[in-house]
Parts: sequence; C-alpha cells; structure tokens
Amino acid sequence: MAEFNQIVKEKNSSSTNREKLIGYMYTSLAYLLWGFLALYWHALGTVSSLEILVHRMLWGFIFVMAIMSFQPKKRRIFFSLFKGVPLKYKQWIYFFVASFAITINWLLYIWAINFGHIMEASLGLYITPIVSMILGILILKDKINTGARLSIVLAFLGVLSITYDYGQVPWVAISLAFTSGIYGLVKKYIKTDAVVGMCVEMMITIPFALIYLVSLHLNNRTHFGSDIHVSLLLIGAGVLTALPLLWFTEGAKRLSLTTIGFFQYITPSITFLLGIFIFKNTITLTQWISFILIWFSLALFSFSSNNKKLIKCINALYASKNKV
Repeated sequence: MAEFNQIVKEKNSSSTNREKLIGYMYTSLAYLLWGFLALYWHALGTVSSLEILVHRMLWGFIFVMAIMSFQPKKRRIFFSLFKGVPLKYKQWIYFFVASFAITINWLLYIWAINFGHIMEASLGLYITPIVSMILGILILKDKINTGARLSIVLAFLGVLSITYDYGQVPWVAISLAFTSGIYGLVKKYIKTDAVVGMCVEMMITIPFALIYLVSLHLNNRTHFGSDIHVSLLLIGAGVLTALPLLWFTEGAKRLSLTTIGFFQYITPSITFLLGIFIFKNTITLTQWISFILIWFSLALFSFSSNNKKLIKCINALYASKNKV
C-alpha cells in the first residue's frame, strides 16, 4: 500500500512539473511575441497606424471566432452574454470601457513604433505595473507595504528625470501605461472567459473598423489589396494579436500570478533592446539614469510583492532542517 501511494505521489509530482514546464513555455512565448511585435509594426511602416489598428481588430476578431467555433463551451459562454442584456448592463459597460482602453493602447503603441518613439514605448511598458498598482490603491483601496511605496517614488523620479531630458512630459509612455492599467483594472470586473472577453471587446470595435475601411476604399487610400505582401501582413496582424493572449491564458492556468509577474518584464526589455540595436536610438546619460531608476523600482516592487512568500519558504526550509 505504501509503495502504491509512493507511485501515485511520484506520478502526481511528474504531472505537476510537466504542467509547469508547459506553463513556462506558453507564458514565455506570449511575452516574447509581444516584445517582437515592434518589428512587425515597423514592417508595416508605409501603412497608417489607424489602418493597421482596424485590420488588427477585424482579423483578430475573425481568428478568435474561428477558434471558438471549435470550442462549444466558449461558444456557449459567448452567446449567453447576449441573453438578458439589460440585466447585464454593468458587464457591457465594462466591456465598452475595456475595448476603448485597449484600442487606444494598441493605436498608441503602433504609432510610437512607426514614428520613432520606441524608447518611450518601452518606458511605458516598464511603468505599467507601477501605474496598475497606483490605480489599485486609488480605486480598489489596495493596501501596500513600504517597499511598494518606495518603488512608486523611484518610478516617479525616473519619469521626472526623462521629462527633464525631453523638455516635455513623455505623454506616449504615460498614455500607454495608463490605458494598459485601466484595461487591467476593468478586466477585474468582467466575469467571463479571457478569450470570450477578448472576442467581445474586438466585436464592439468592428462597426467602427468597417466604416473606416469602407471610407478608405471609397477615397482610394487603402493599402489592403494593393500589395500582396502588405495585405498578408495586415491579415497576420489580427492573428498575432490573438495568439499571445491564447498562449498567456494557457500559461496562467498552470502558473501562479507571482511567477507570471516576473515574465511581464520580458516585453519591455525586448522593446528597449530593439530600440538600441535595431532602431539605432541613442540614449543620453539622463535617459539611462531614468531607466535605471525604473529598473530599481520594478526590482523593489517585485521583491516587496513576494517577500512574504520568500520568508515563508525560508522558514519552512529552516523548520525542515531542524527536524532533521
């Protein structure tokens, strides 16, 4: 009996480890793709940011709907949202706010990449966790420890430093961080499957996207259809919008939020490195100081968020050693 229990434990442990590895793979792929998307938007530099955005929403919606057509459970969840809409008006308000926030965020990011503001985009991605924390304090009344407070101060000094260097407020970075933070905040109130939620958010924008595309076509200003290479890239924009979210969802099922928190710095780091080595952006000493302050702020934020768990682990290890 003892041997049987041991075999079961080993199988469960092996299964857990395998699931964690799959979770690491999915989460890494999601954040890596989000990071390298800057190169994709740059390849579409001849197309206006707004046209890229509407194609991203249109083809993303089609791609997600195609995926849901093979998943009866998600399909049922999607159609159930349309039953008794007046009773679910709050959920639909949250959907509209989330859709608006992420649409502005996507548009700003594409514009930033194609108009030489990639370092500001990177800064915006870096300060997003701090902005989310500030929104949590102000709106959700979250309580934070001393380390988290200090991380906010360091992030503020970093933004202040880069503002001094630019001679103006880095509105691209701040706008990216706040739209992303608002999106994350509103998503806390949306009670549905992540993929279904994304599909609804895209669906809300489709009428506006179609009106804009028809307008472009009537004025002979559309890039879609004029060149096979550009057309395929525009279709691919929708697929590359949905894929990382699907991967992230699969990763989130298998990993703790603490673990996922460390992965979120992959995207801004890739954007930062692309800005230096691919887009050949020069960074002044003041900008380096700003980014270093932001990095310290994030390191402190991560440590202060996880130090309780770390202390528990250390105590557990100490207790086990004492038993031995």
